[in-house]
Amino acid sequence: MLSYIASIIWREHKSPLHSIPGPWYAPYTTMHLRWLFARGTIPDFVWKQHDKHGPIMRLGPRQVWISDMESLRQVLLTIDLPKVAMYAEISRDKNSPGLFGEIREEPHKKLRKFLNPAFSVKYVDGLDHLFQQCVEVLIRRYYKISAAGAKSFQVDLNEDLHNLALDIMGECSFGKGFGQTDPEANPQEGVSADVWKSIPWAIFTNISRRYQTVYLKKTLRLLGLNLKFDWSPAMVKAIDATVKVRANNLGTCTHRPDLLQHVVEEGMRPDTGVKMSTRDIVDQMSEILLAGAETTSGTLTTLFIELARNPMVKARLFETLPALGPLDEIIGGKRVRSDPTFDYLNACISETLRMHPIASEMGRRTGKEWVKLMDFNLPPHTVVSASYRKLHYNPQYWPEPFRFWPERFLPDKQADGAPKADTKAYFPFSAGKHSCIGINFAWNEMRVVAANILARYDIQEVLGQDVTWRQYITIQITDGHWKVVLIPRSKSSTPQATCLHNEGAQEAAFESGAI
Repeated sequence: MLSYIASIIWREHKSPLHSIPGPWYAPYTTMHLRWLFARGTIPDFVWKQHDKHGPIMRLGPRQVWISDMESLRQVLLTIDLPKVAMYAEISRDKNSPGLFGEIREEPHKKLRKFLNPAFSVKYVDGLDHLFQQCVEVLIRRYYKISAAGAKSFQVDLNEDLHNLALDIMGECSFGKGFGQTDPEANPQEGVSADVWKSIPWAIFTNISRRYQTVYLKKTLRLLGLNLKFDWSPAMVKAIDATVKVRANNLGTCTHRPDLLQHVVEEGMRPDTGVKMSTRDIVDQMSEILLAGAETTSGTLTTLFIELARNPMVKARLFETLPALGPLDEIIGGKRVRSDPTFDYLNACISETLRMHPIASEMGRRTGKEWVKLMDFNLPPHTVVSASYRKLHYNPQYWPEPFRFWPERFLPDKQADGAPKADTKAYFPFSAGKHSCIGINFAWNEMRVVAANILARYDIQEVLGQDVTWRQYITIQITDGHWKVVLIPRSKSSTPQATCLHNEGAQEAAFESGAI
């Protein structure tokens, strides 16, 4: 036993990663990483370790994290390292993943090229009426509550935004919302209402379990056991029925040119060139649904949190936005993108993406060649995690990083002395060939939802809530709830909020998990 321990210590002493700083136990085990990923607490741990060890650190035998700007640009752009194997583990079958889980270079390239047309600005603009339609359902629901005589009313905004994002993805990708915002909505043709409404939750539960058991699955495979989390039979049957309806509608007046139709008509497996089966289509669409709903709804929630806690920012925003009633016309995403009236709202969204990126890091790995980062030589098969969340708080690039300061993203004449955003140190949608394919879709959704809610309602955070965060693929509120009081806006209304008044209070709240 002593000789075995001595051999481990000797191998570590000779390791090319030996000189990279990190906790003393990191070179010998990944048990702590397994526990942190399973619990969803890896972001807090990584943050504290960066504070202790600096912009490059070693947290496992071959696991390195890096938050240096130039090194991140190397990892994501210059060298453009391939994605880490964990992404494939999140897929149902790592040999048949969706775009998110595809780590093989050539299949990823083919799959991205195939899906790209469905995420162009022009394509998303063509879907804008569906975004507006879904938002209108939520606004009408709020109207029914306020029409009952309430001058203000309480809602679970995080839950509402999540449900809205699911229905937007349903309408734009599957041809039908999932009835999350409007429980009375009709389901997809040939599918029961209960099964159709359950599809998003079946997907999220399944993929979350895969994420939480990434390391466990690898360990079990060493023992000859293959742990898999398959889609529910009812969900597969429902999507199969939808696919058949789409195939039968080709060339008819009911033909619908959306993402699902694109996949049904043109979809080929990127590794074999064989036409996609129902299972393949389920894999693709499920990962797109997860990426499209979880990311945008999470960003929107944090936008509203920041506005509720920063009354001066909210006041300036309300000065720029129209004050609309619930029955007024829904504002479209293209207008928010191009009309200067909404410049400050767009800046607020950009600042939210800086402070609250959807994940703590982007996992990459070295290939067959050595890679040099920050004067350290990393051998082949080293896991390199790009800590872009930590970079977004680096005061060298983002003065007063804990301050919600949208003026950073405005032109100089409107910035009121705020330091200009350093976009070289800004990666909310990643970068390079593995950047987020849905960036245009996400921006349109955030614009339509935020503009229409904020044009109609002031927001006050309900006090006494314990808002903490966990990362299960994306960073989420731990219990899934954030309650607010909505107050219909009028020209004389004055924004009110609970506020953290200074940089120190913001930072303390962030470190404690309150933000």
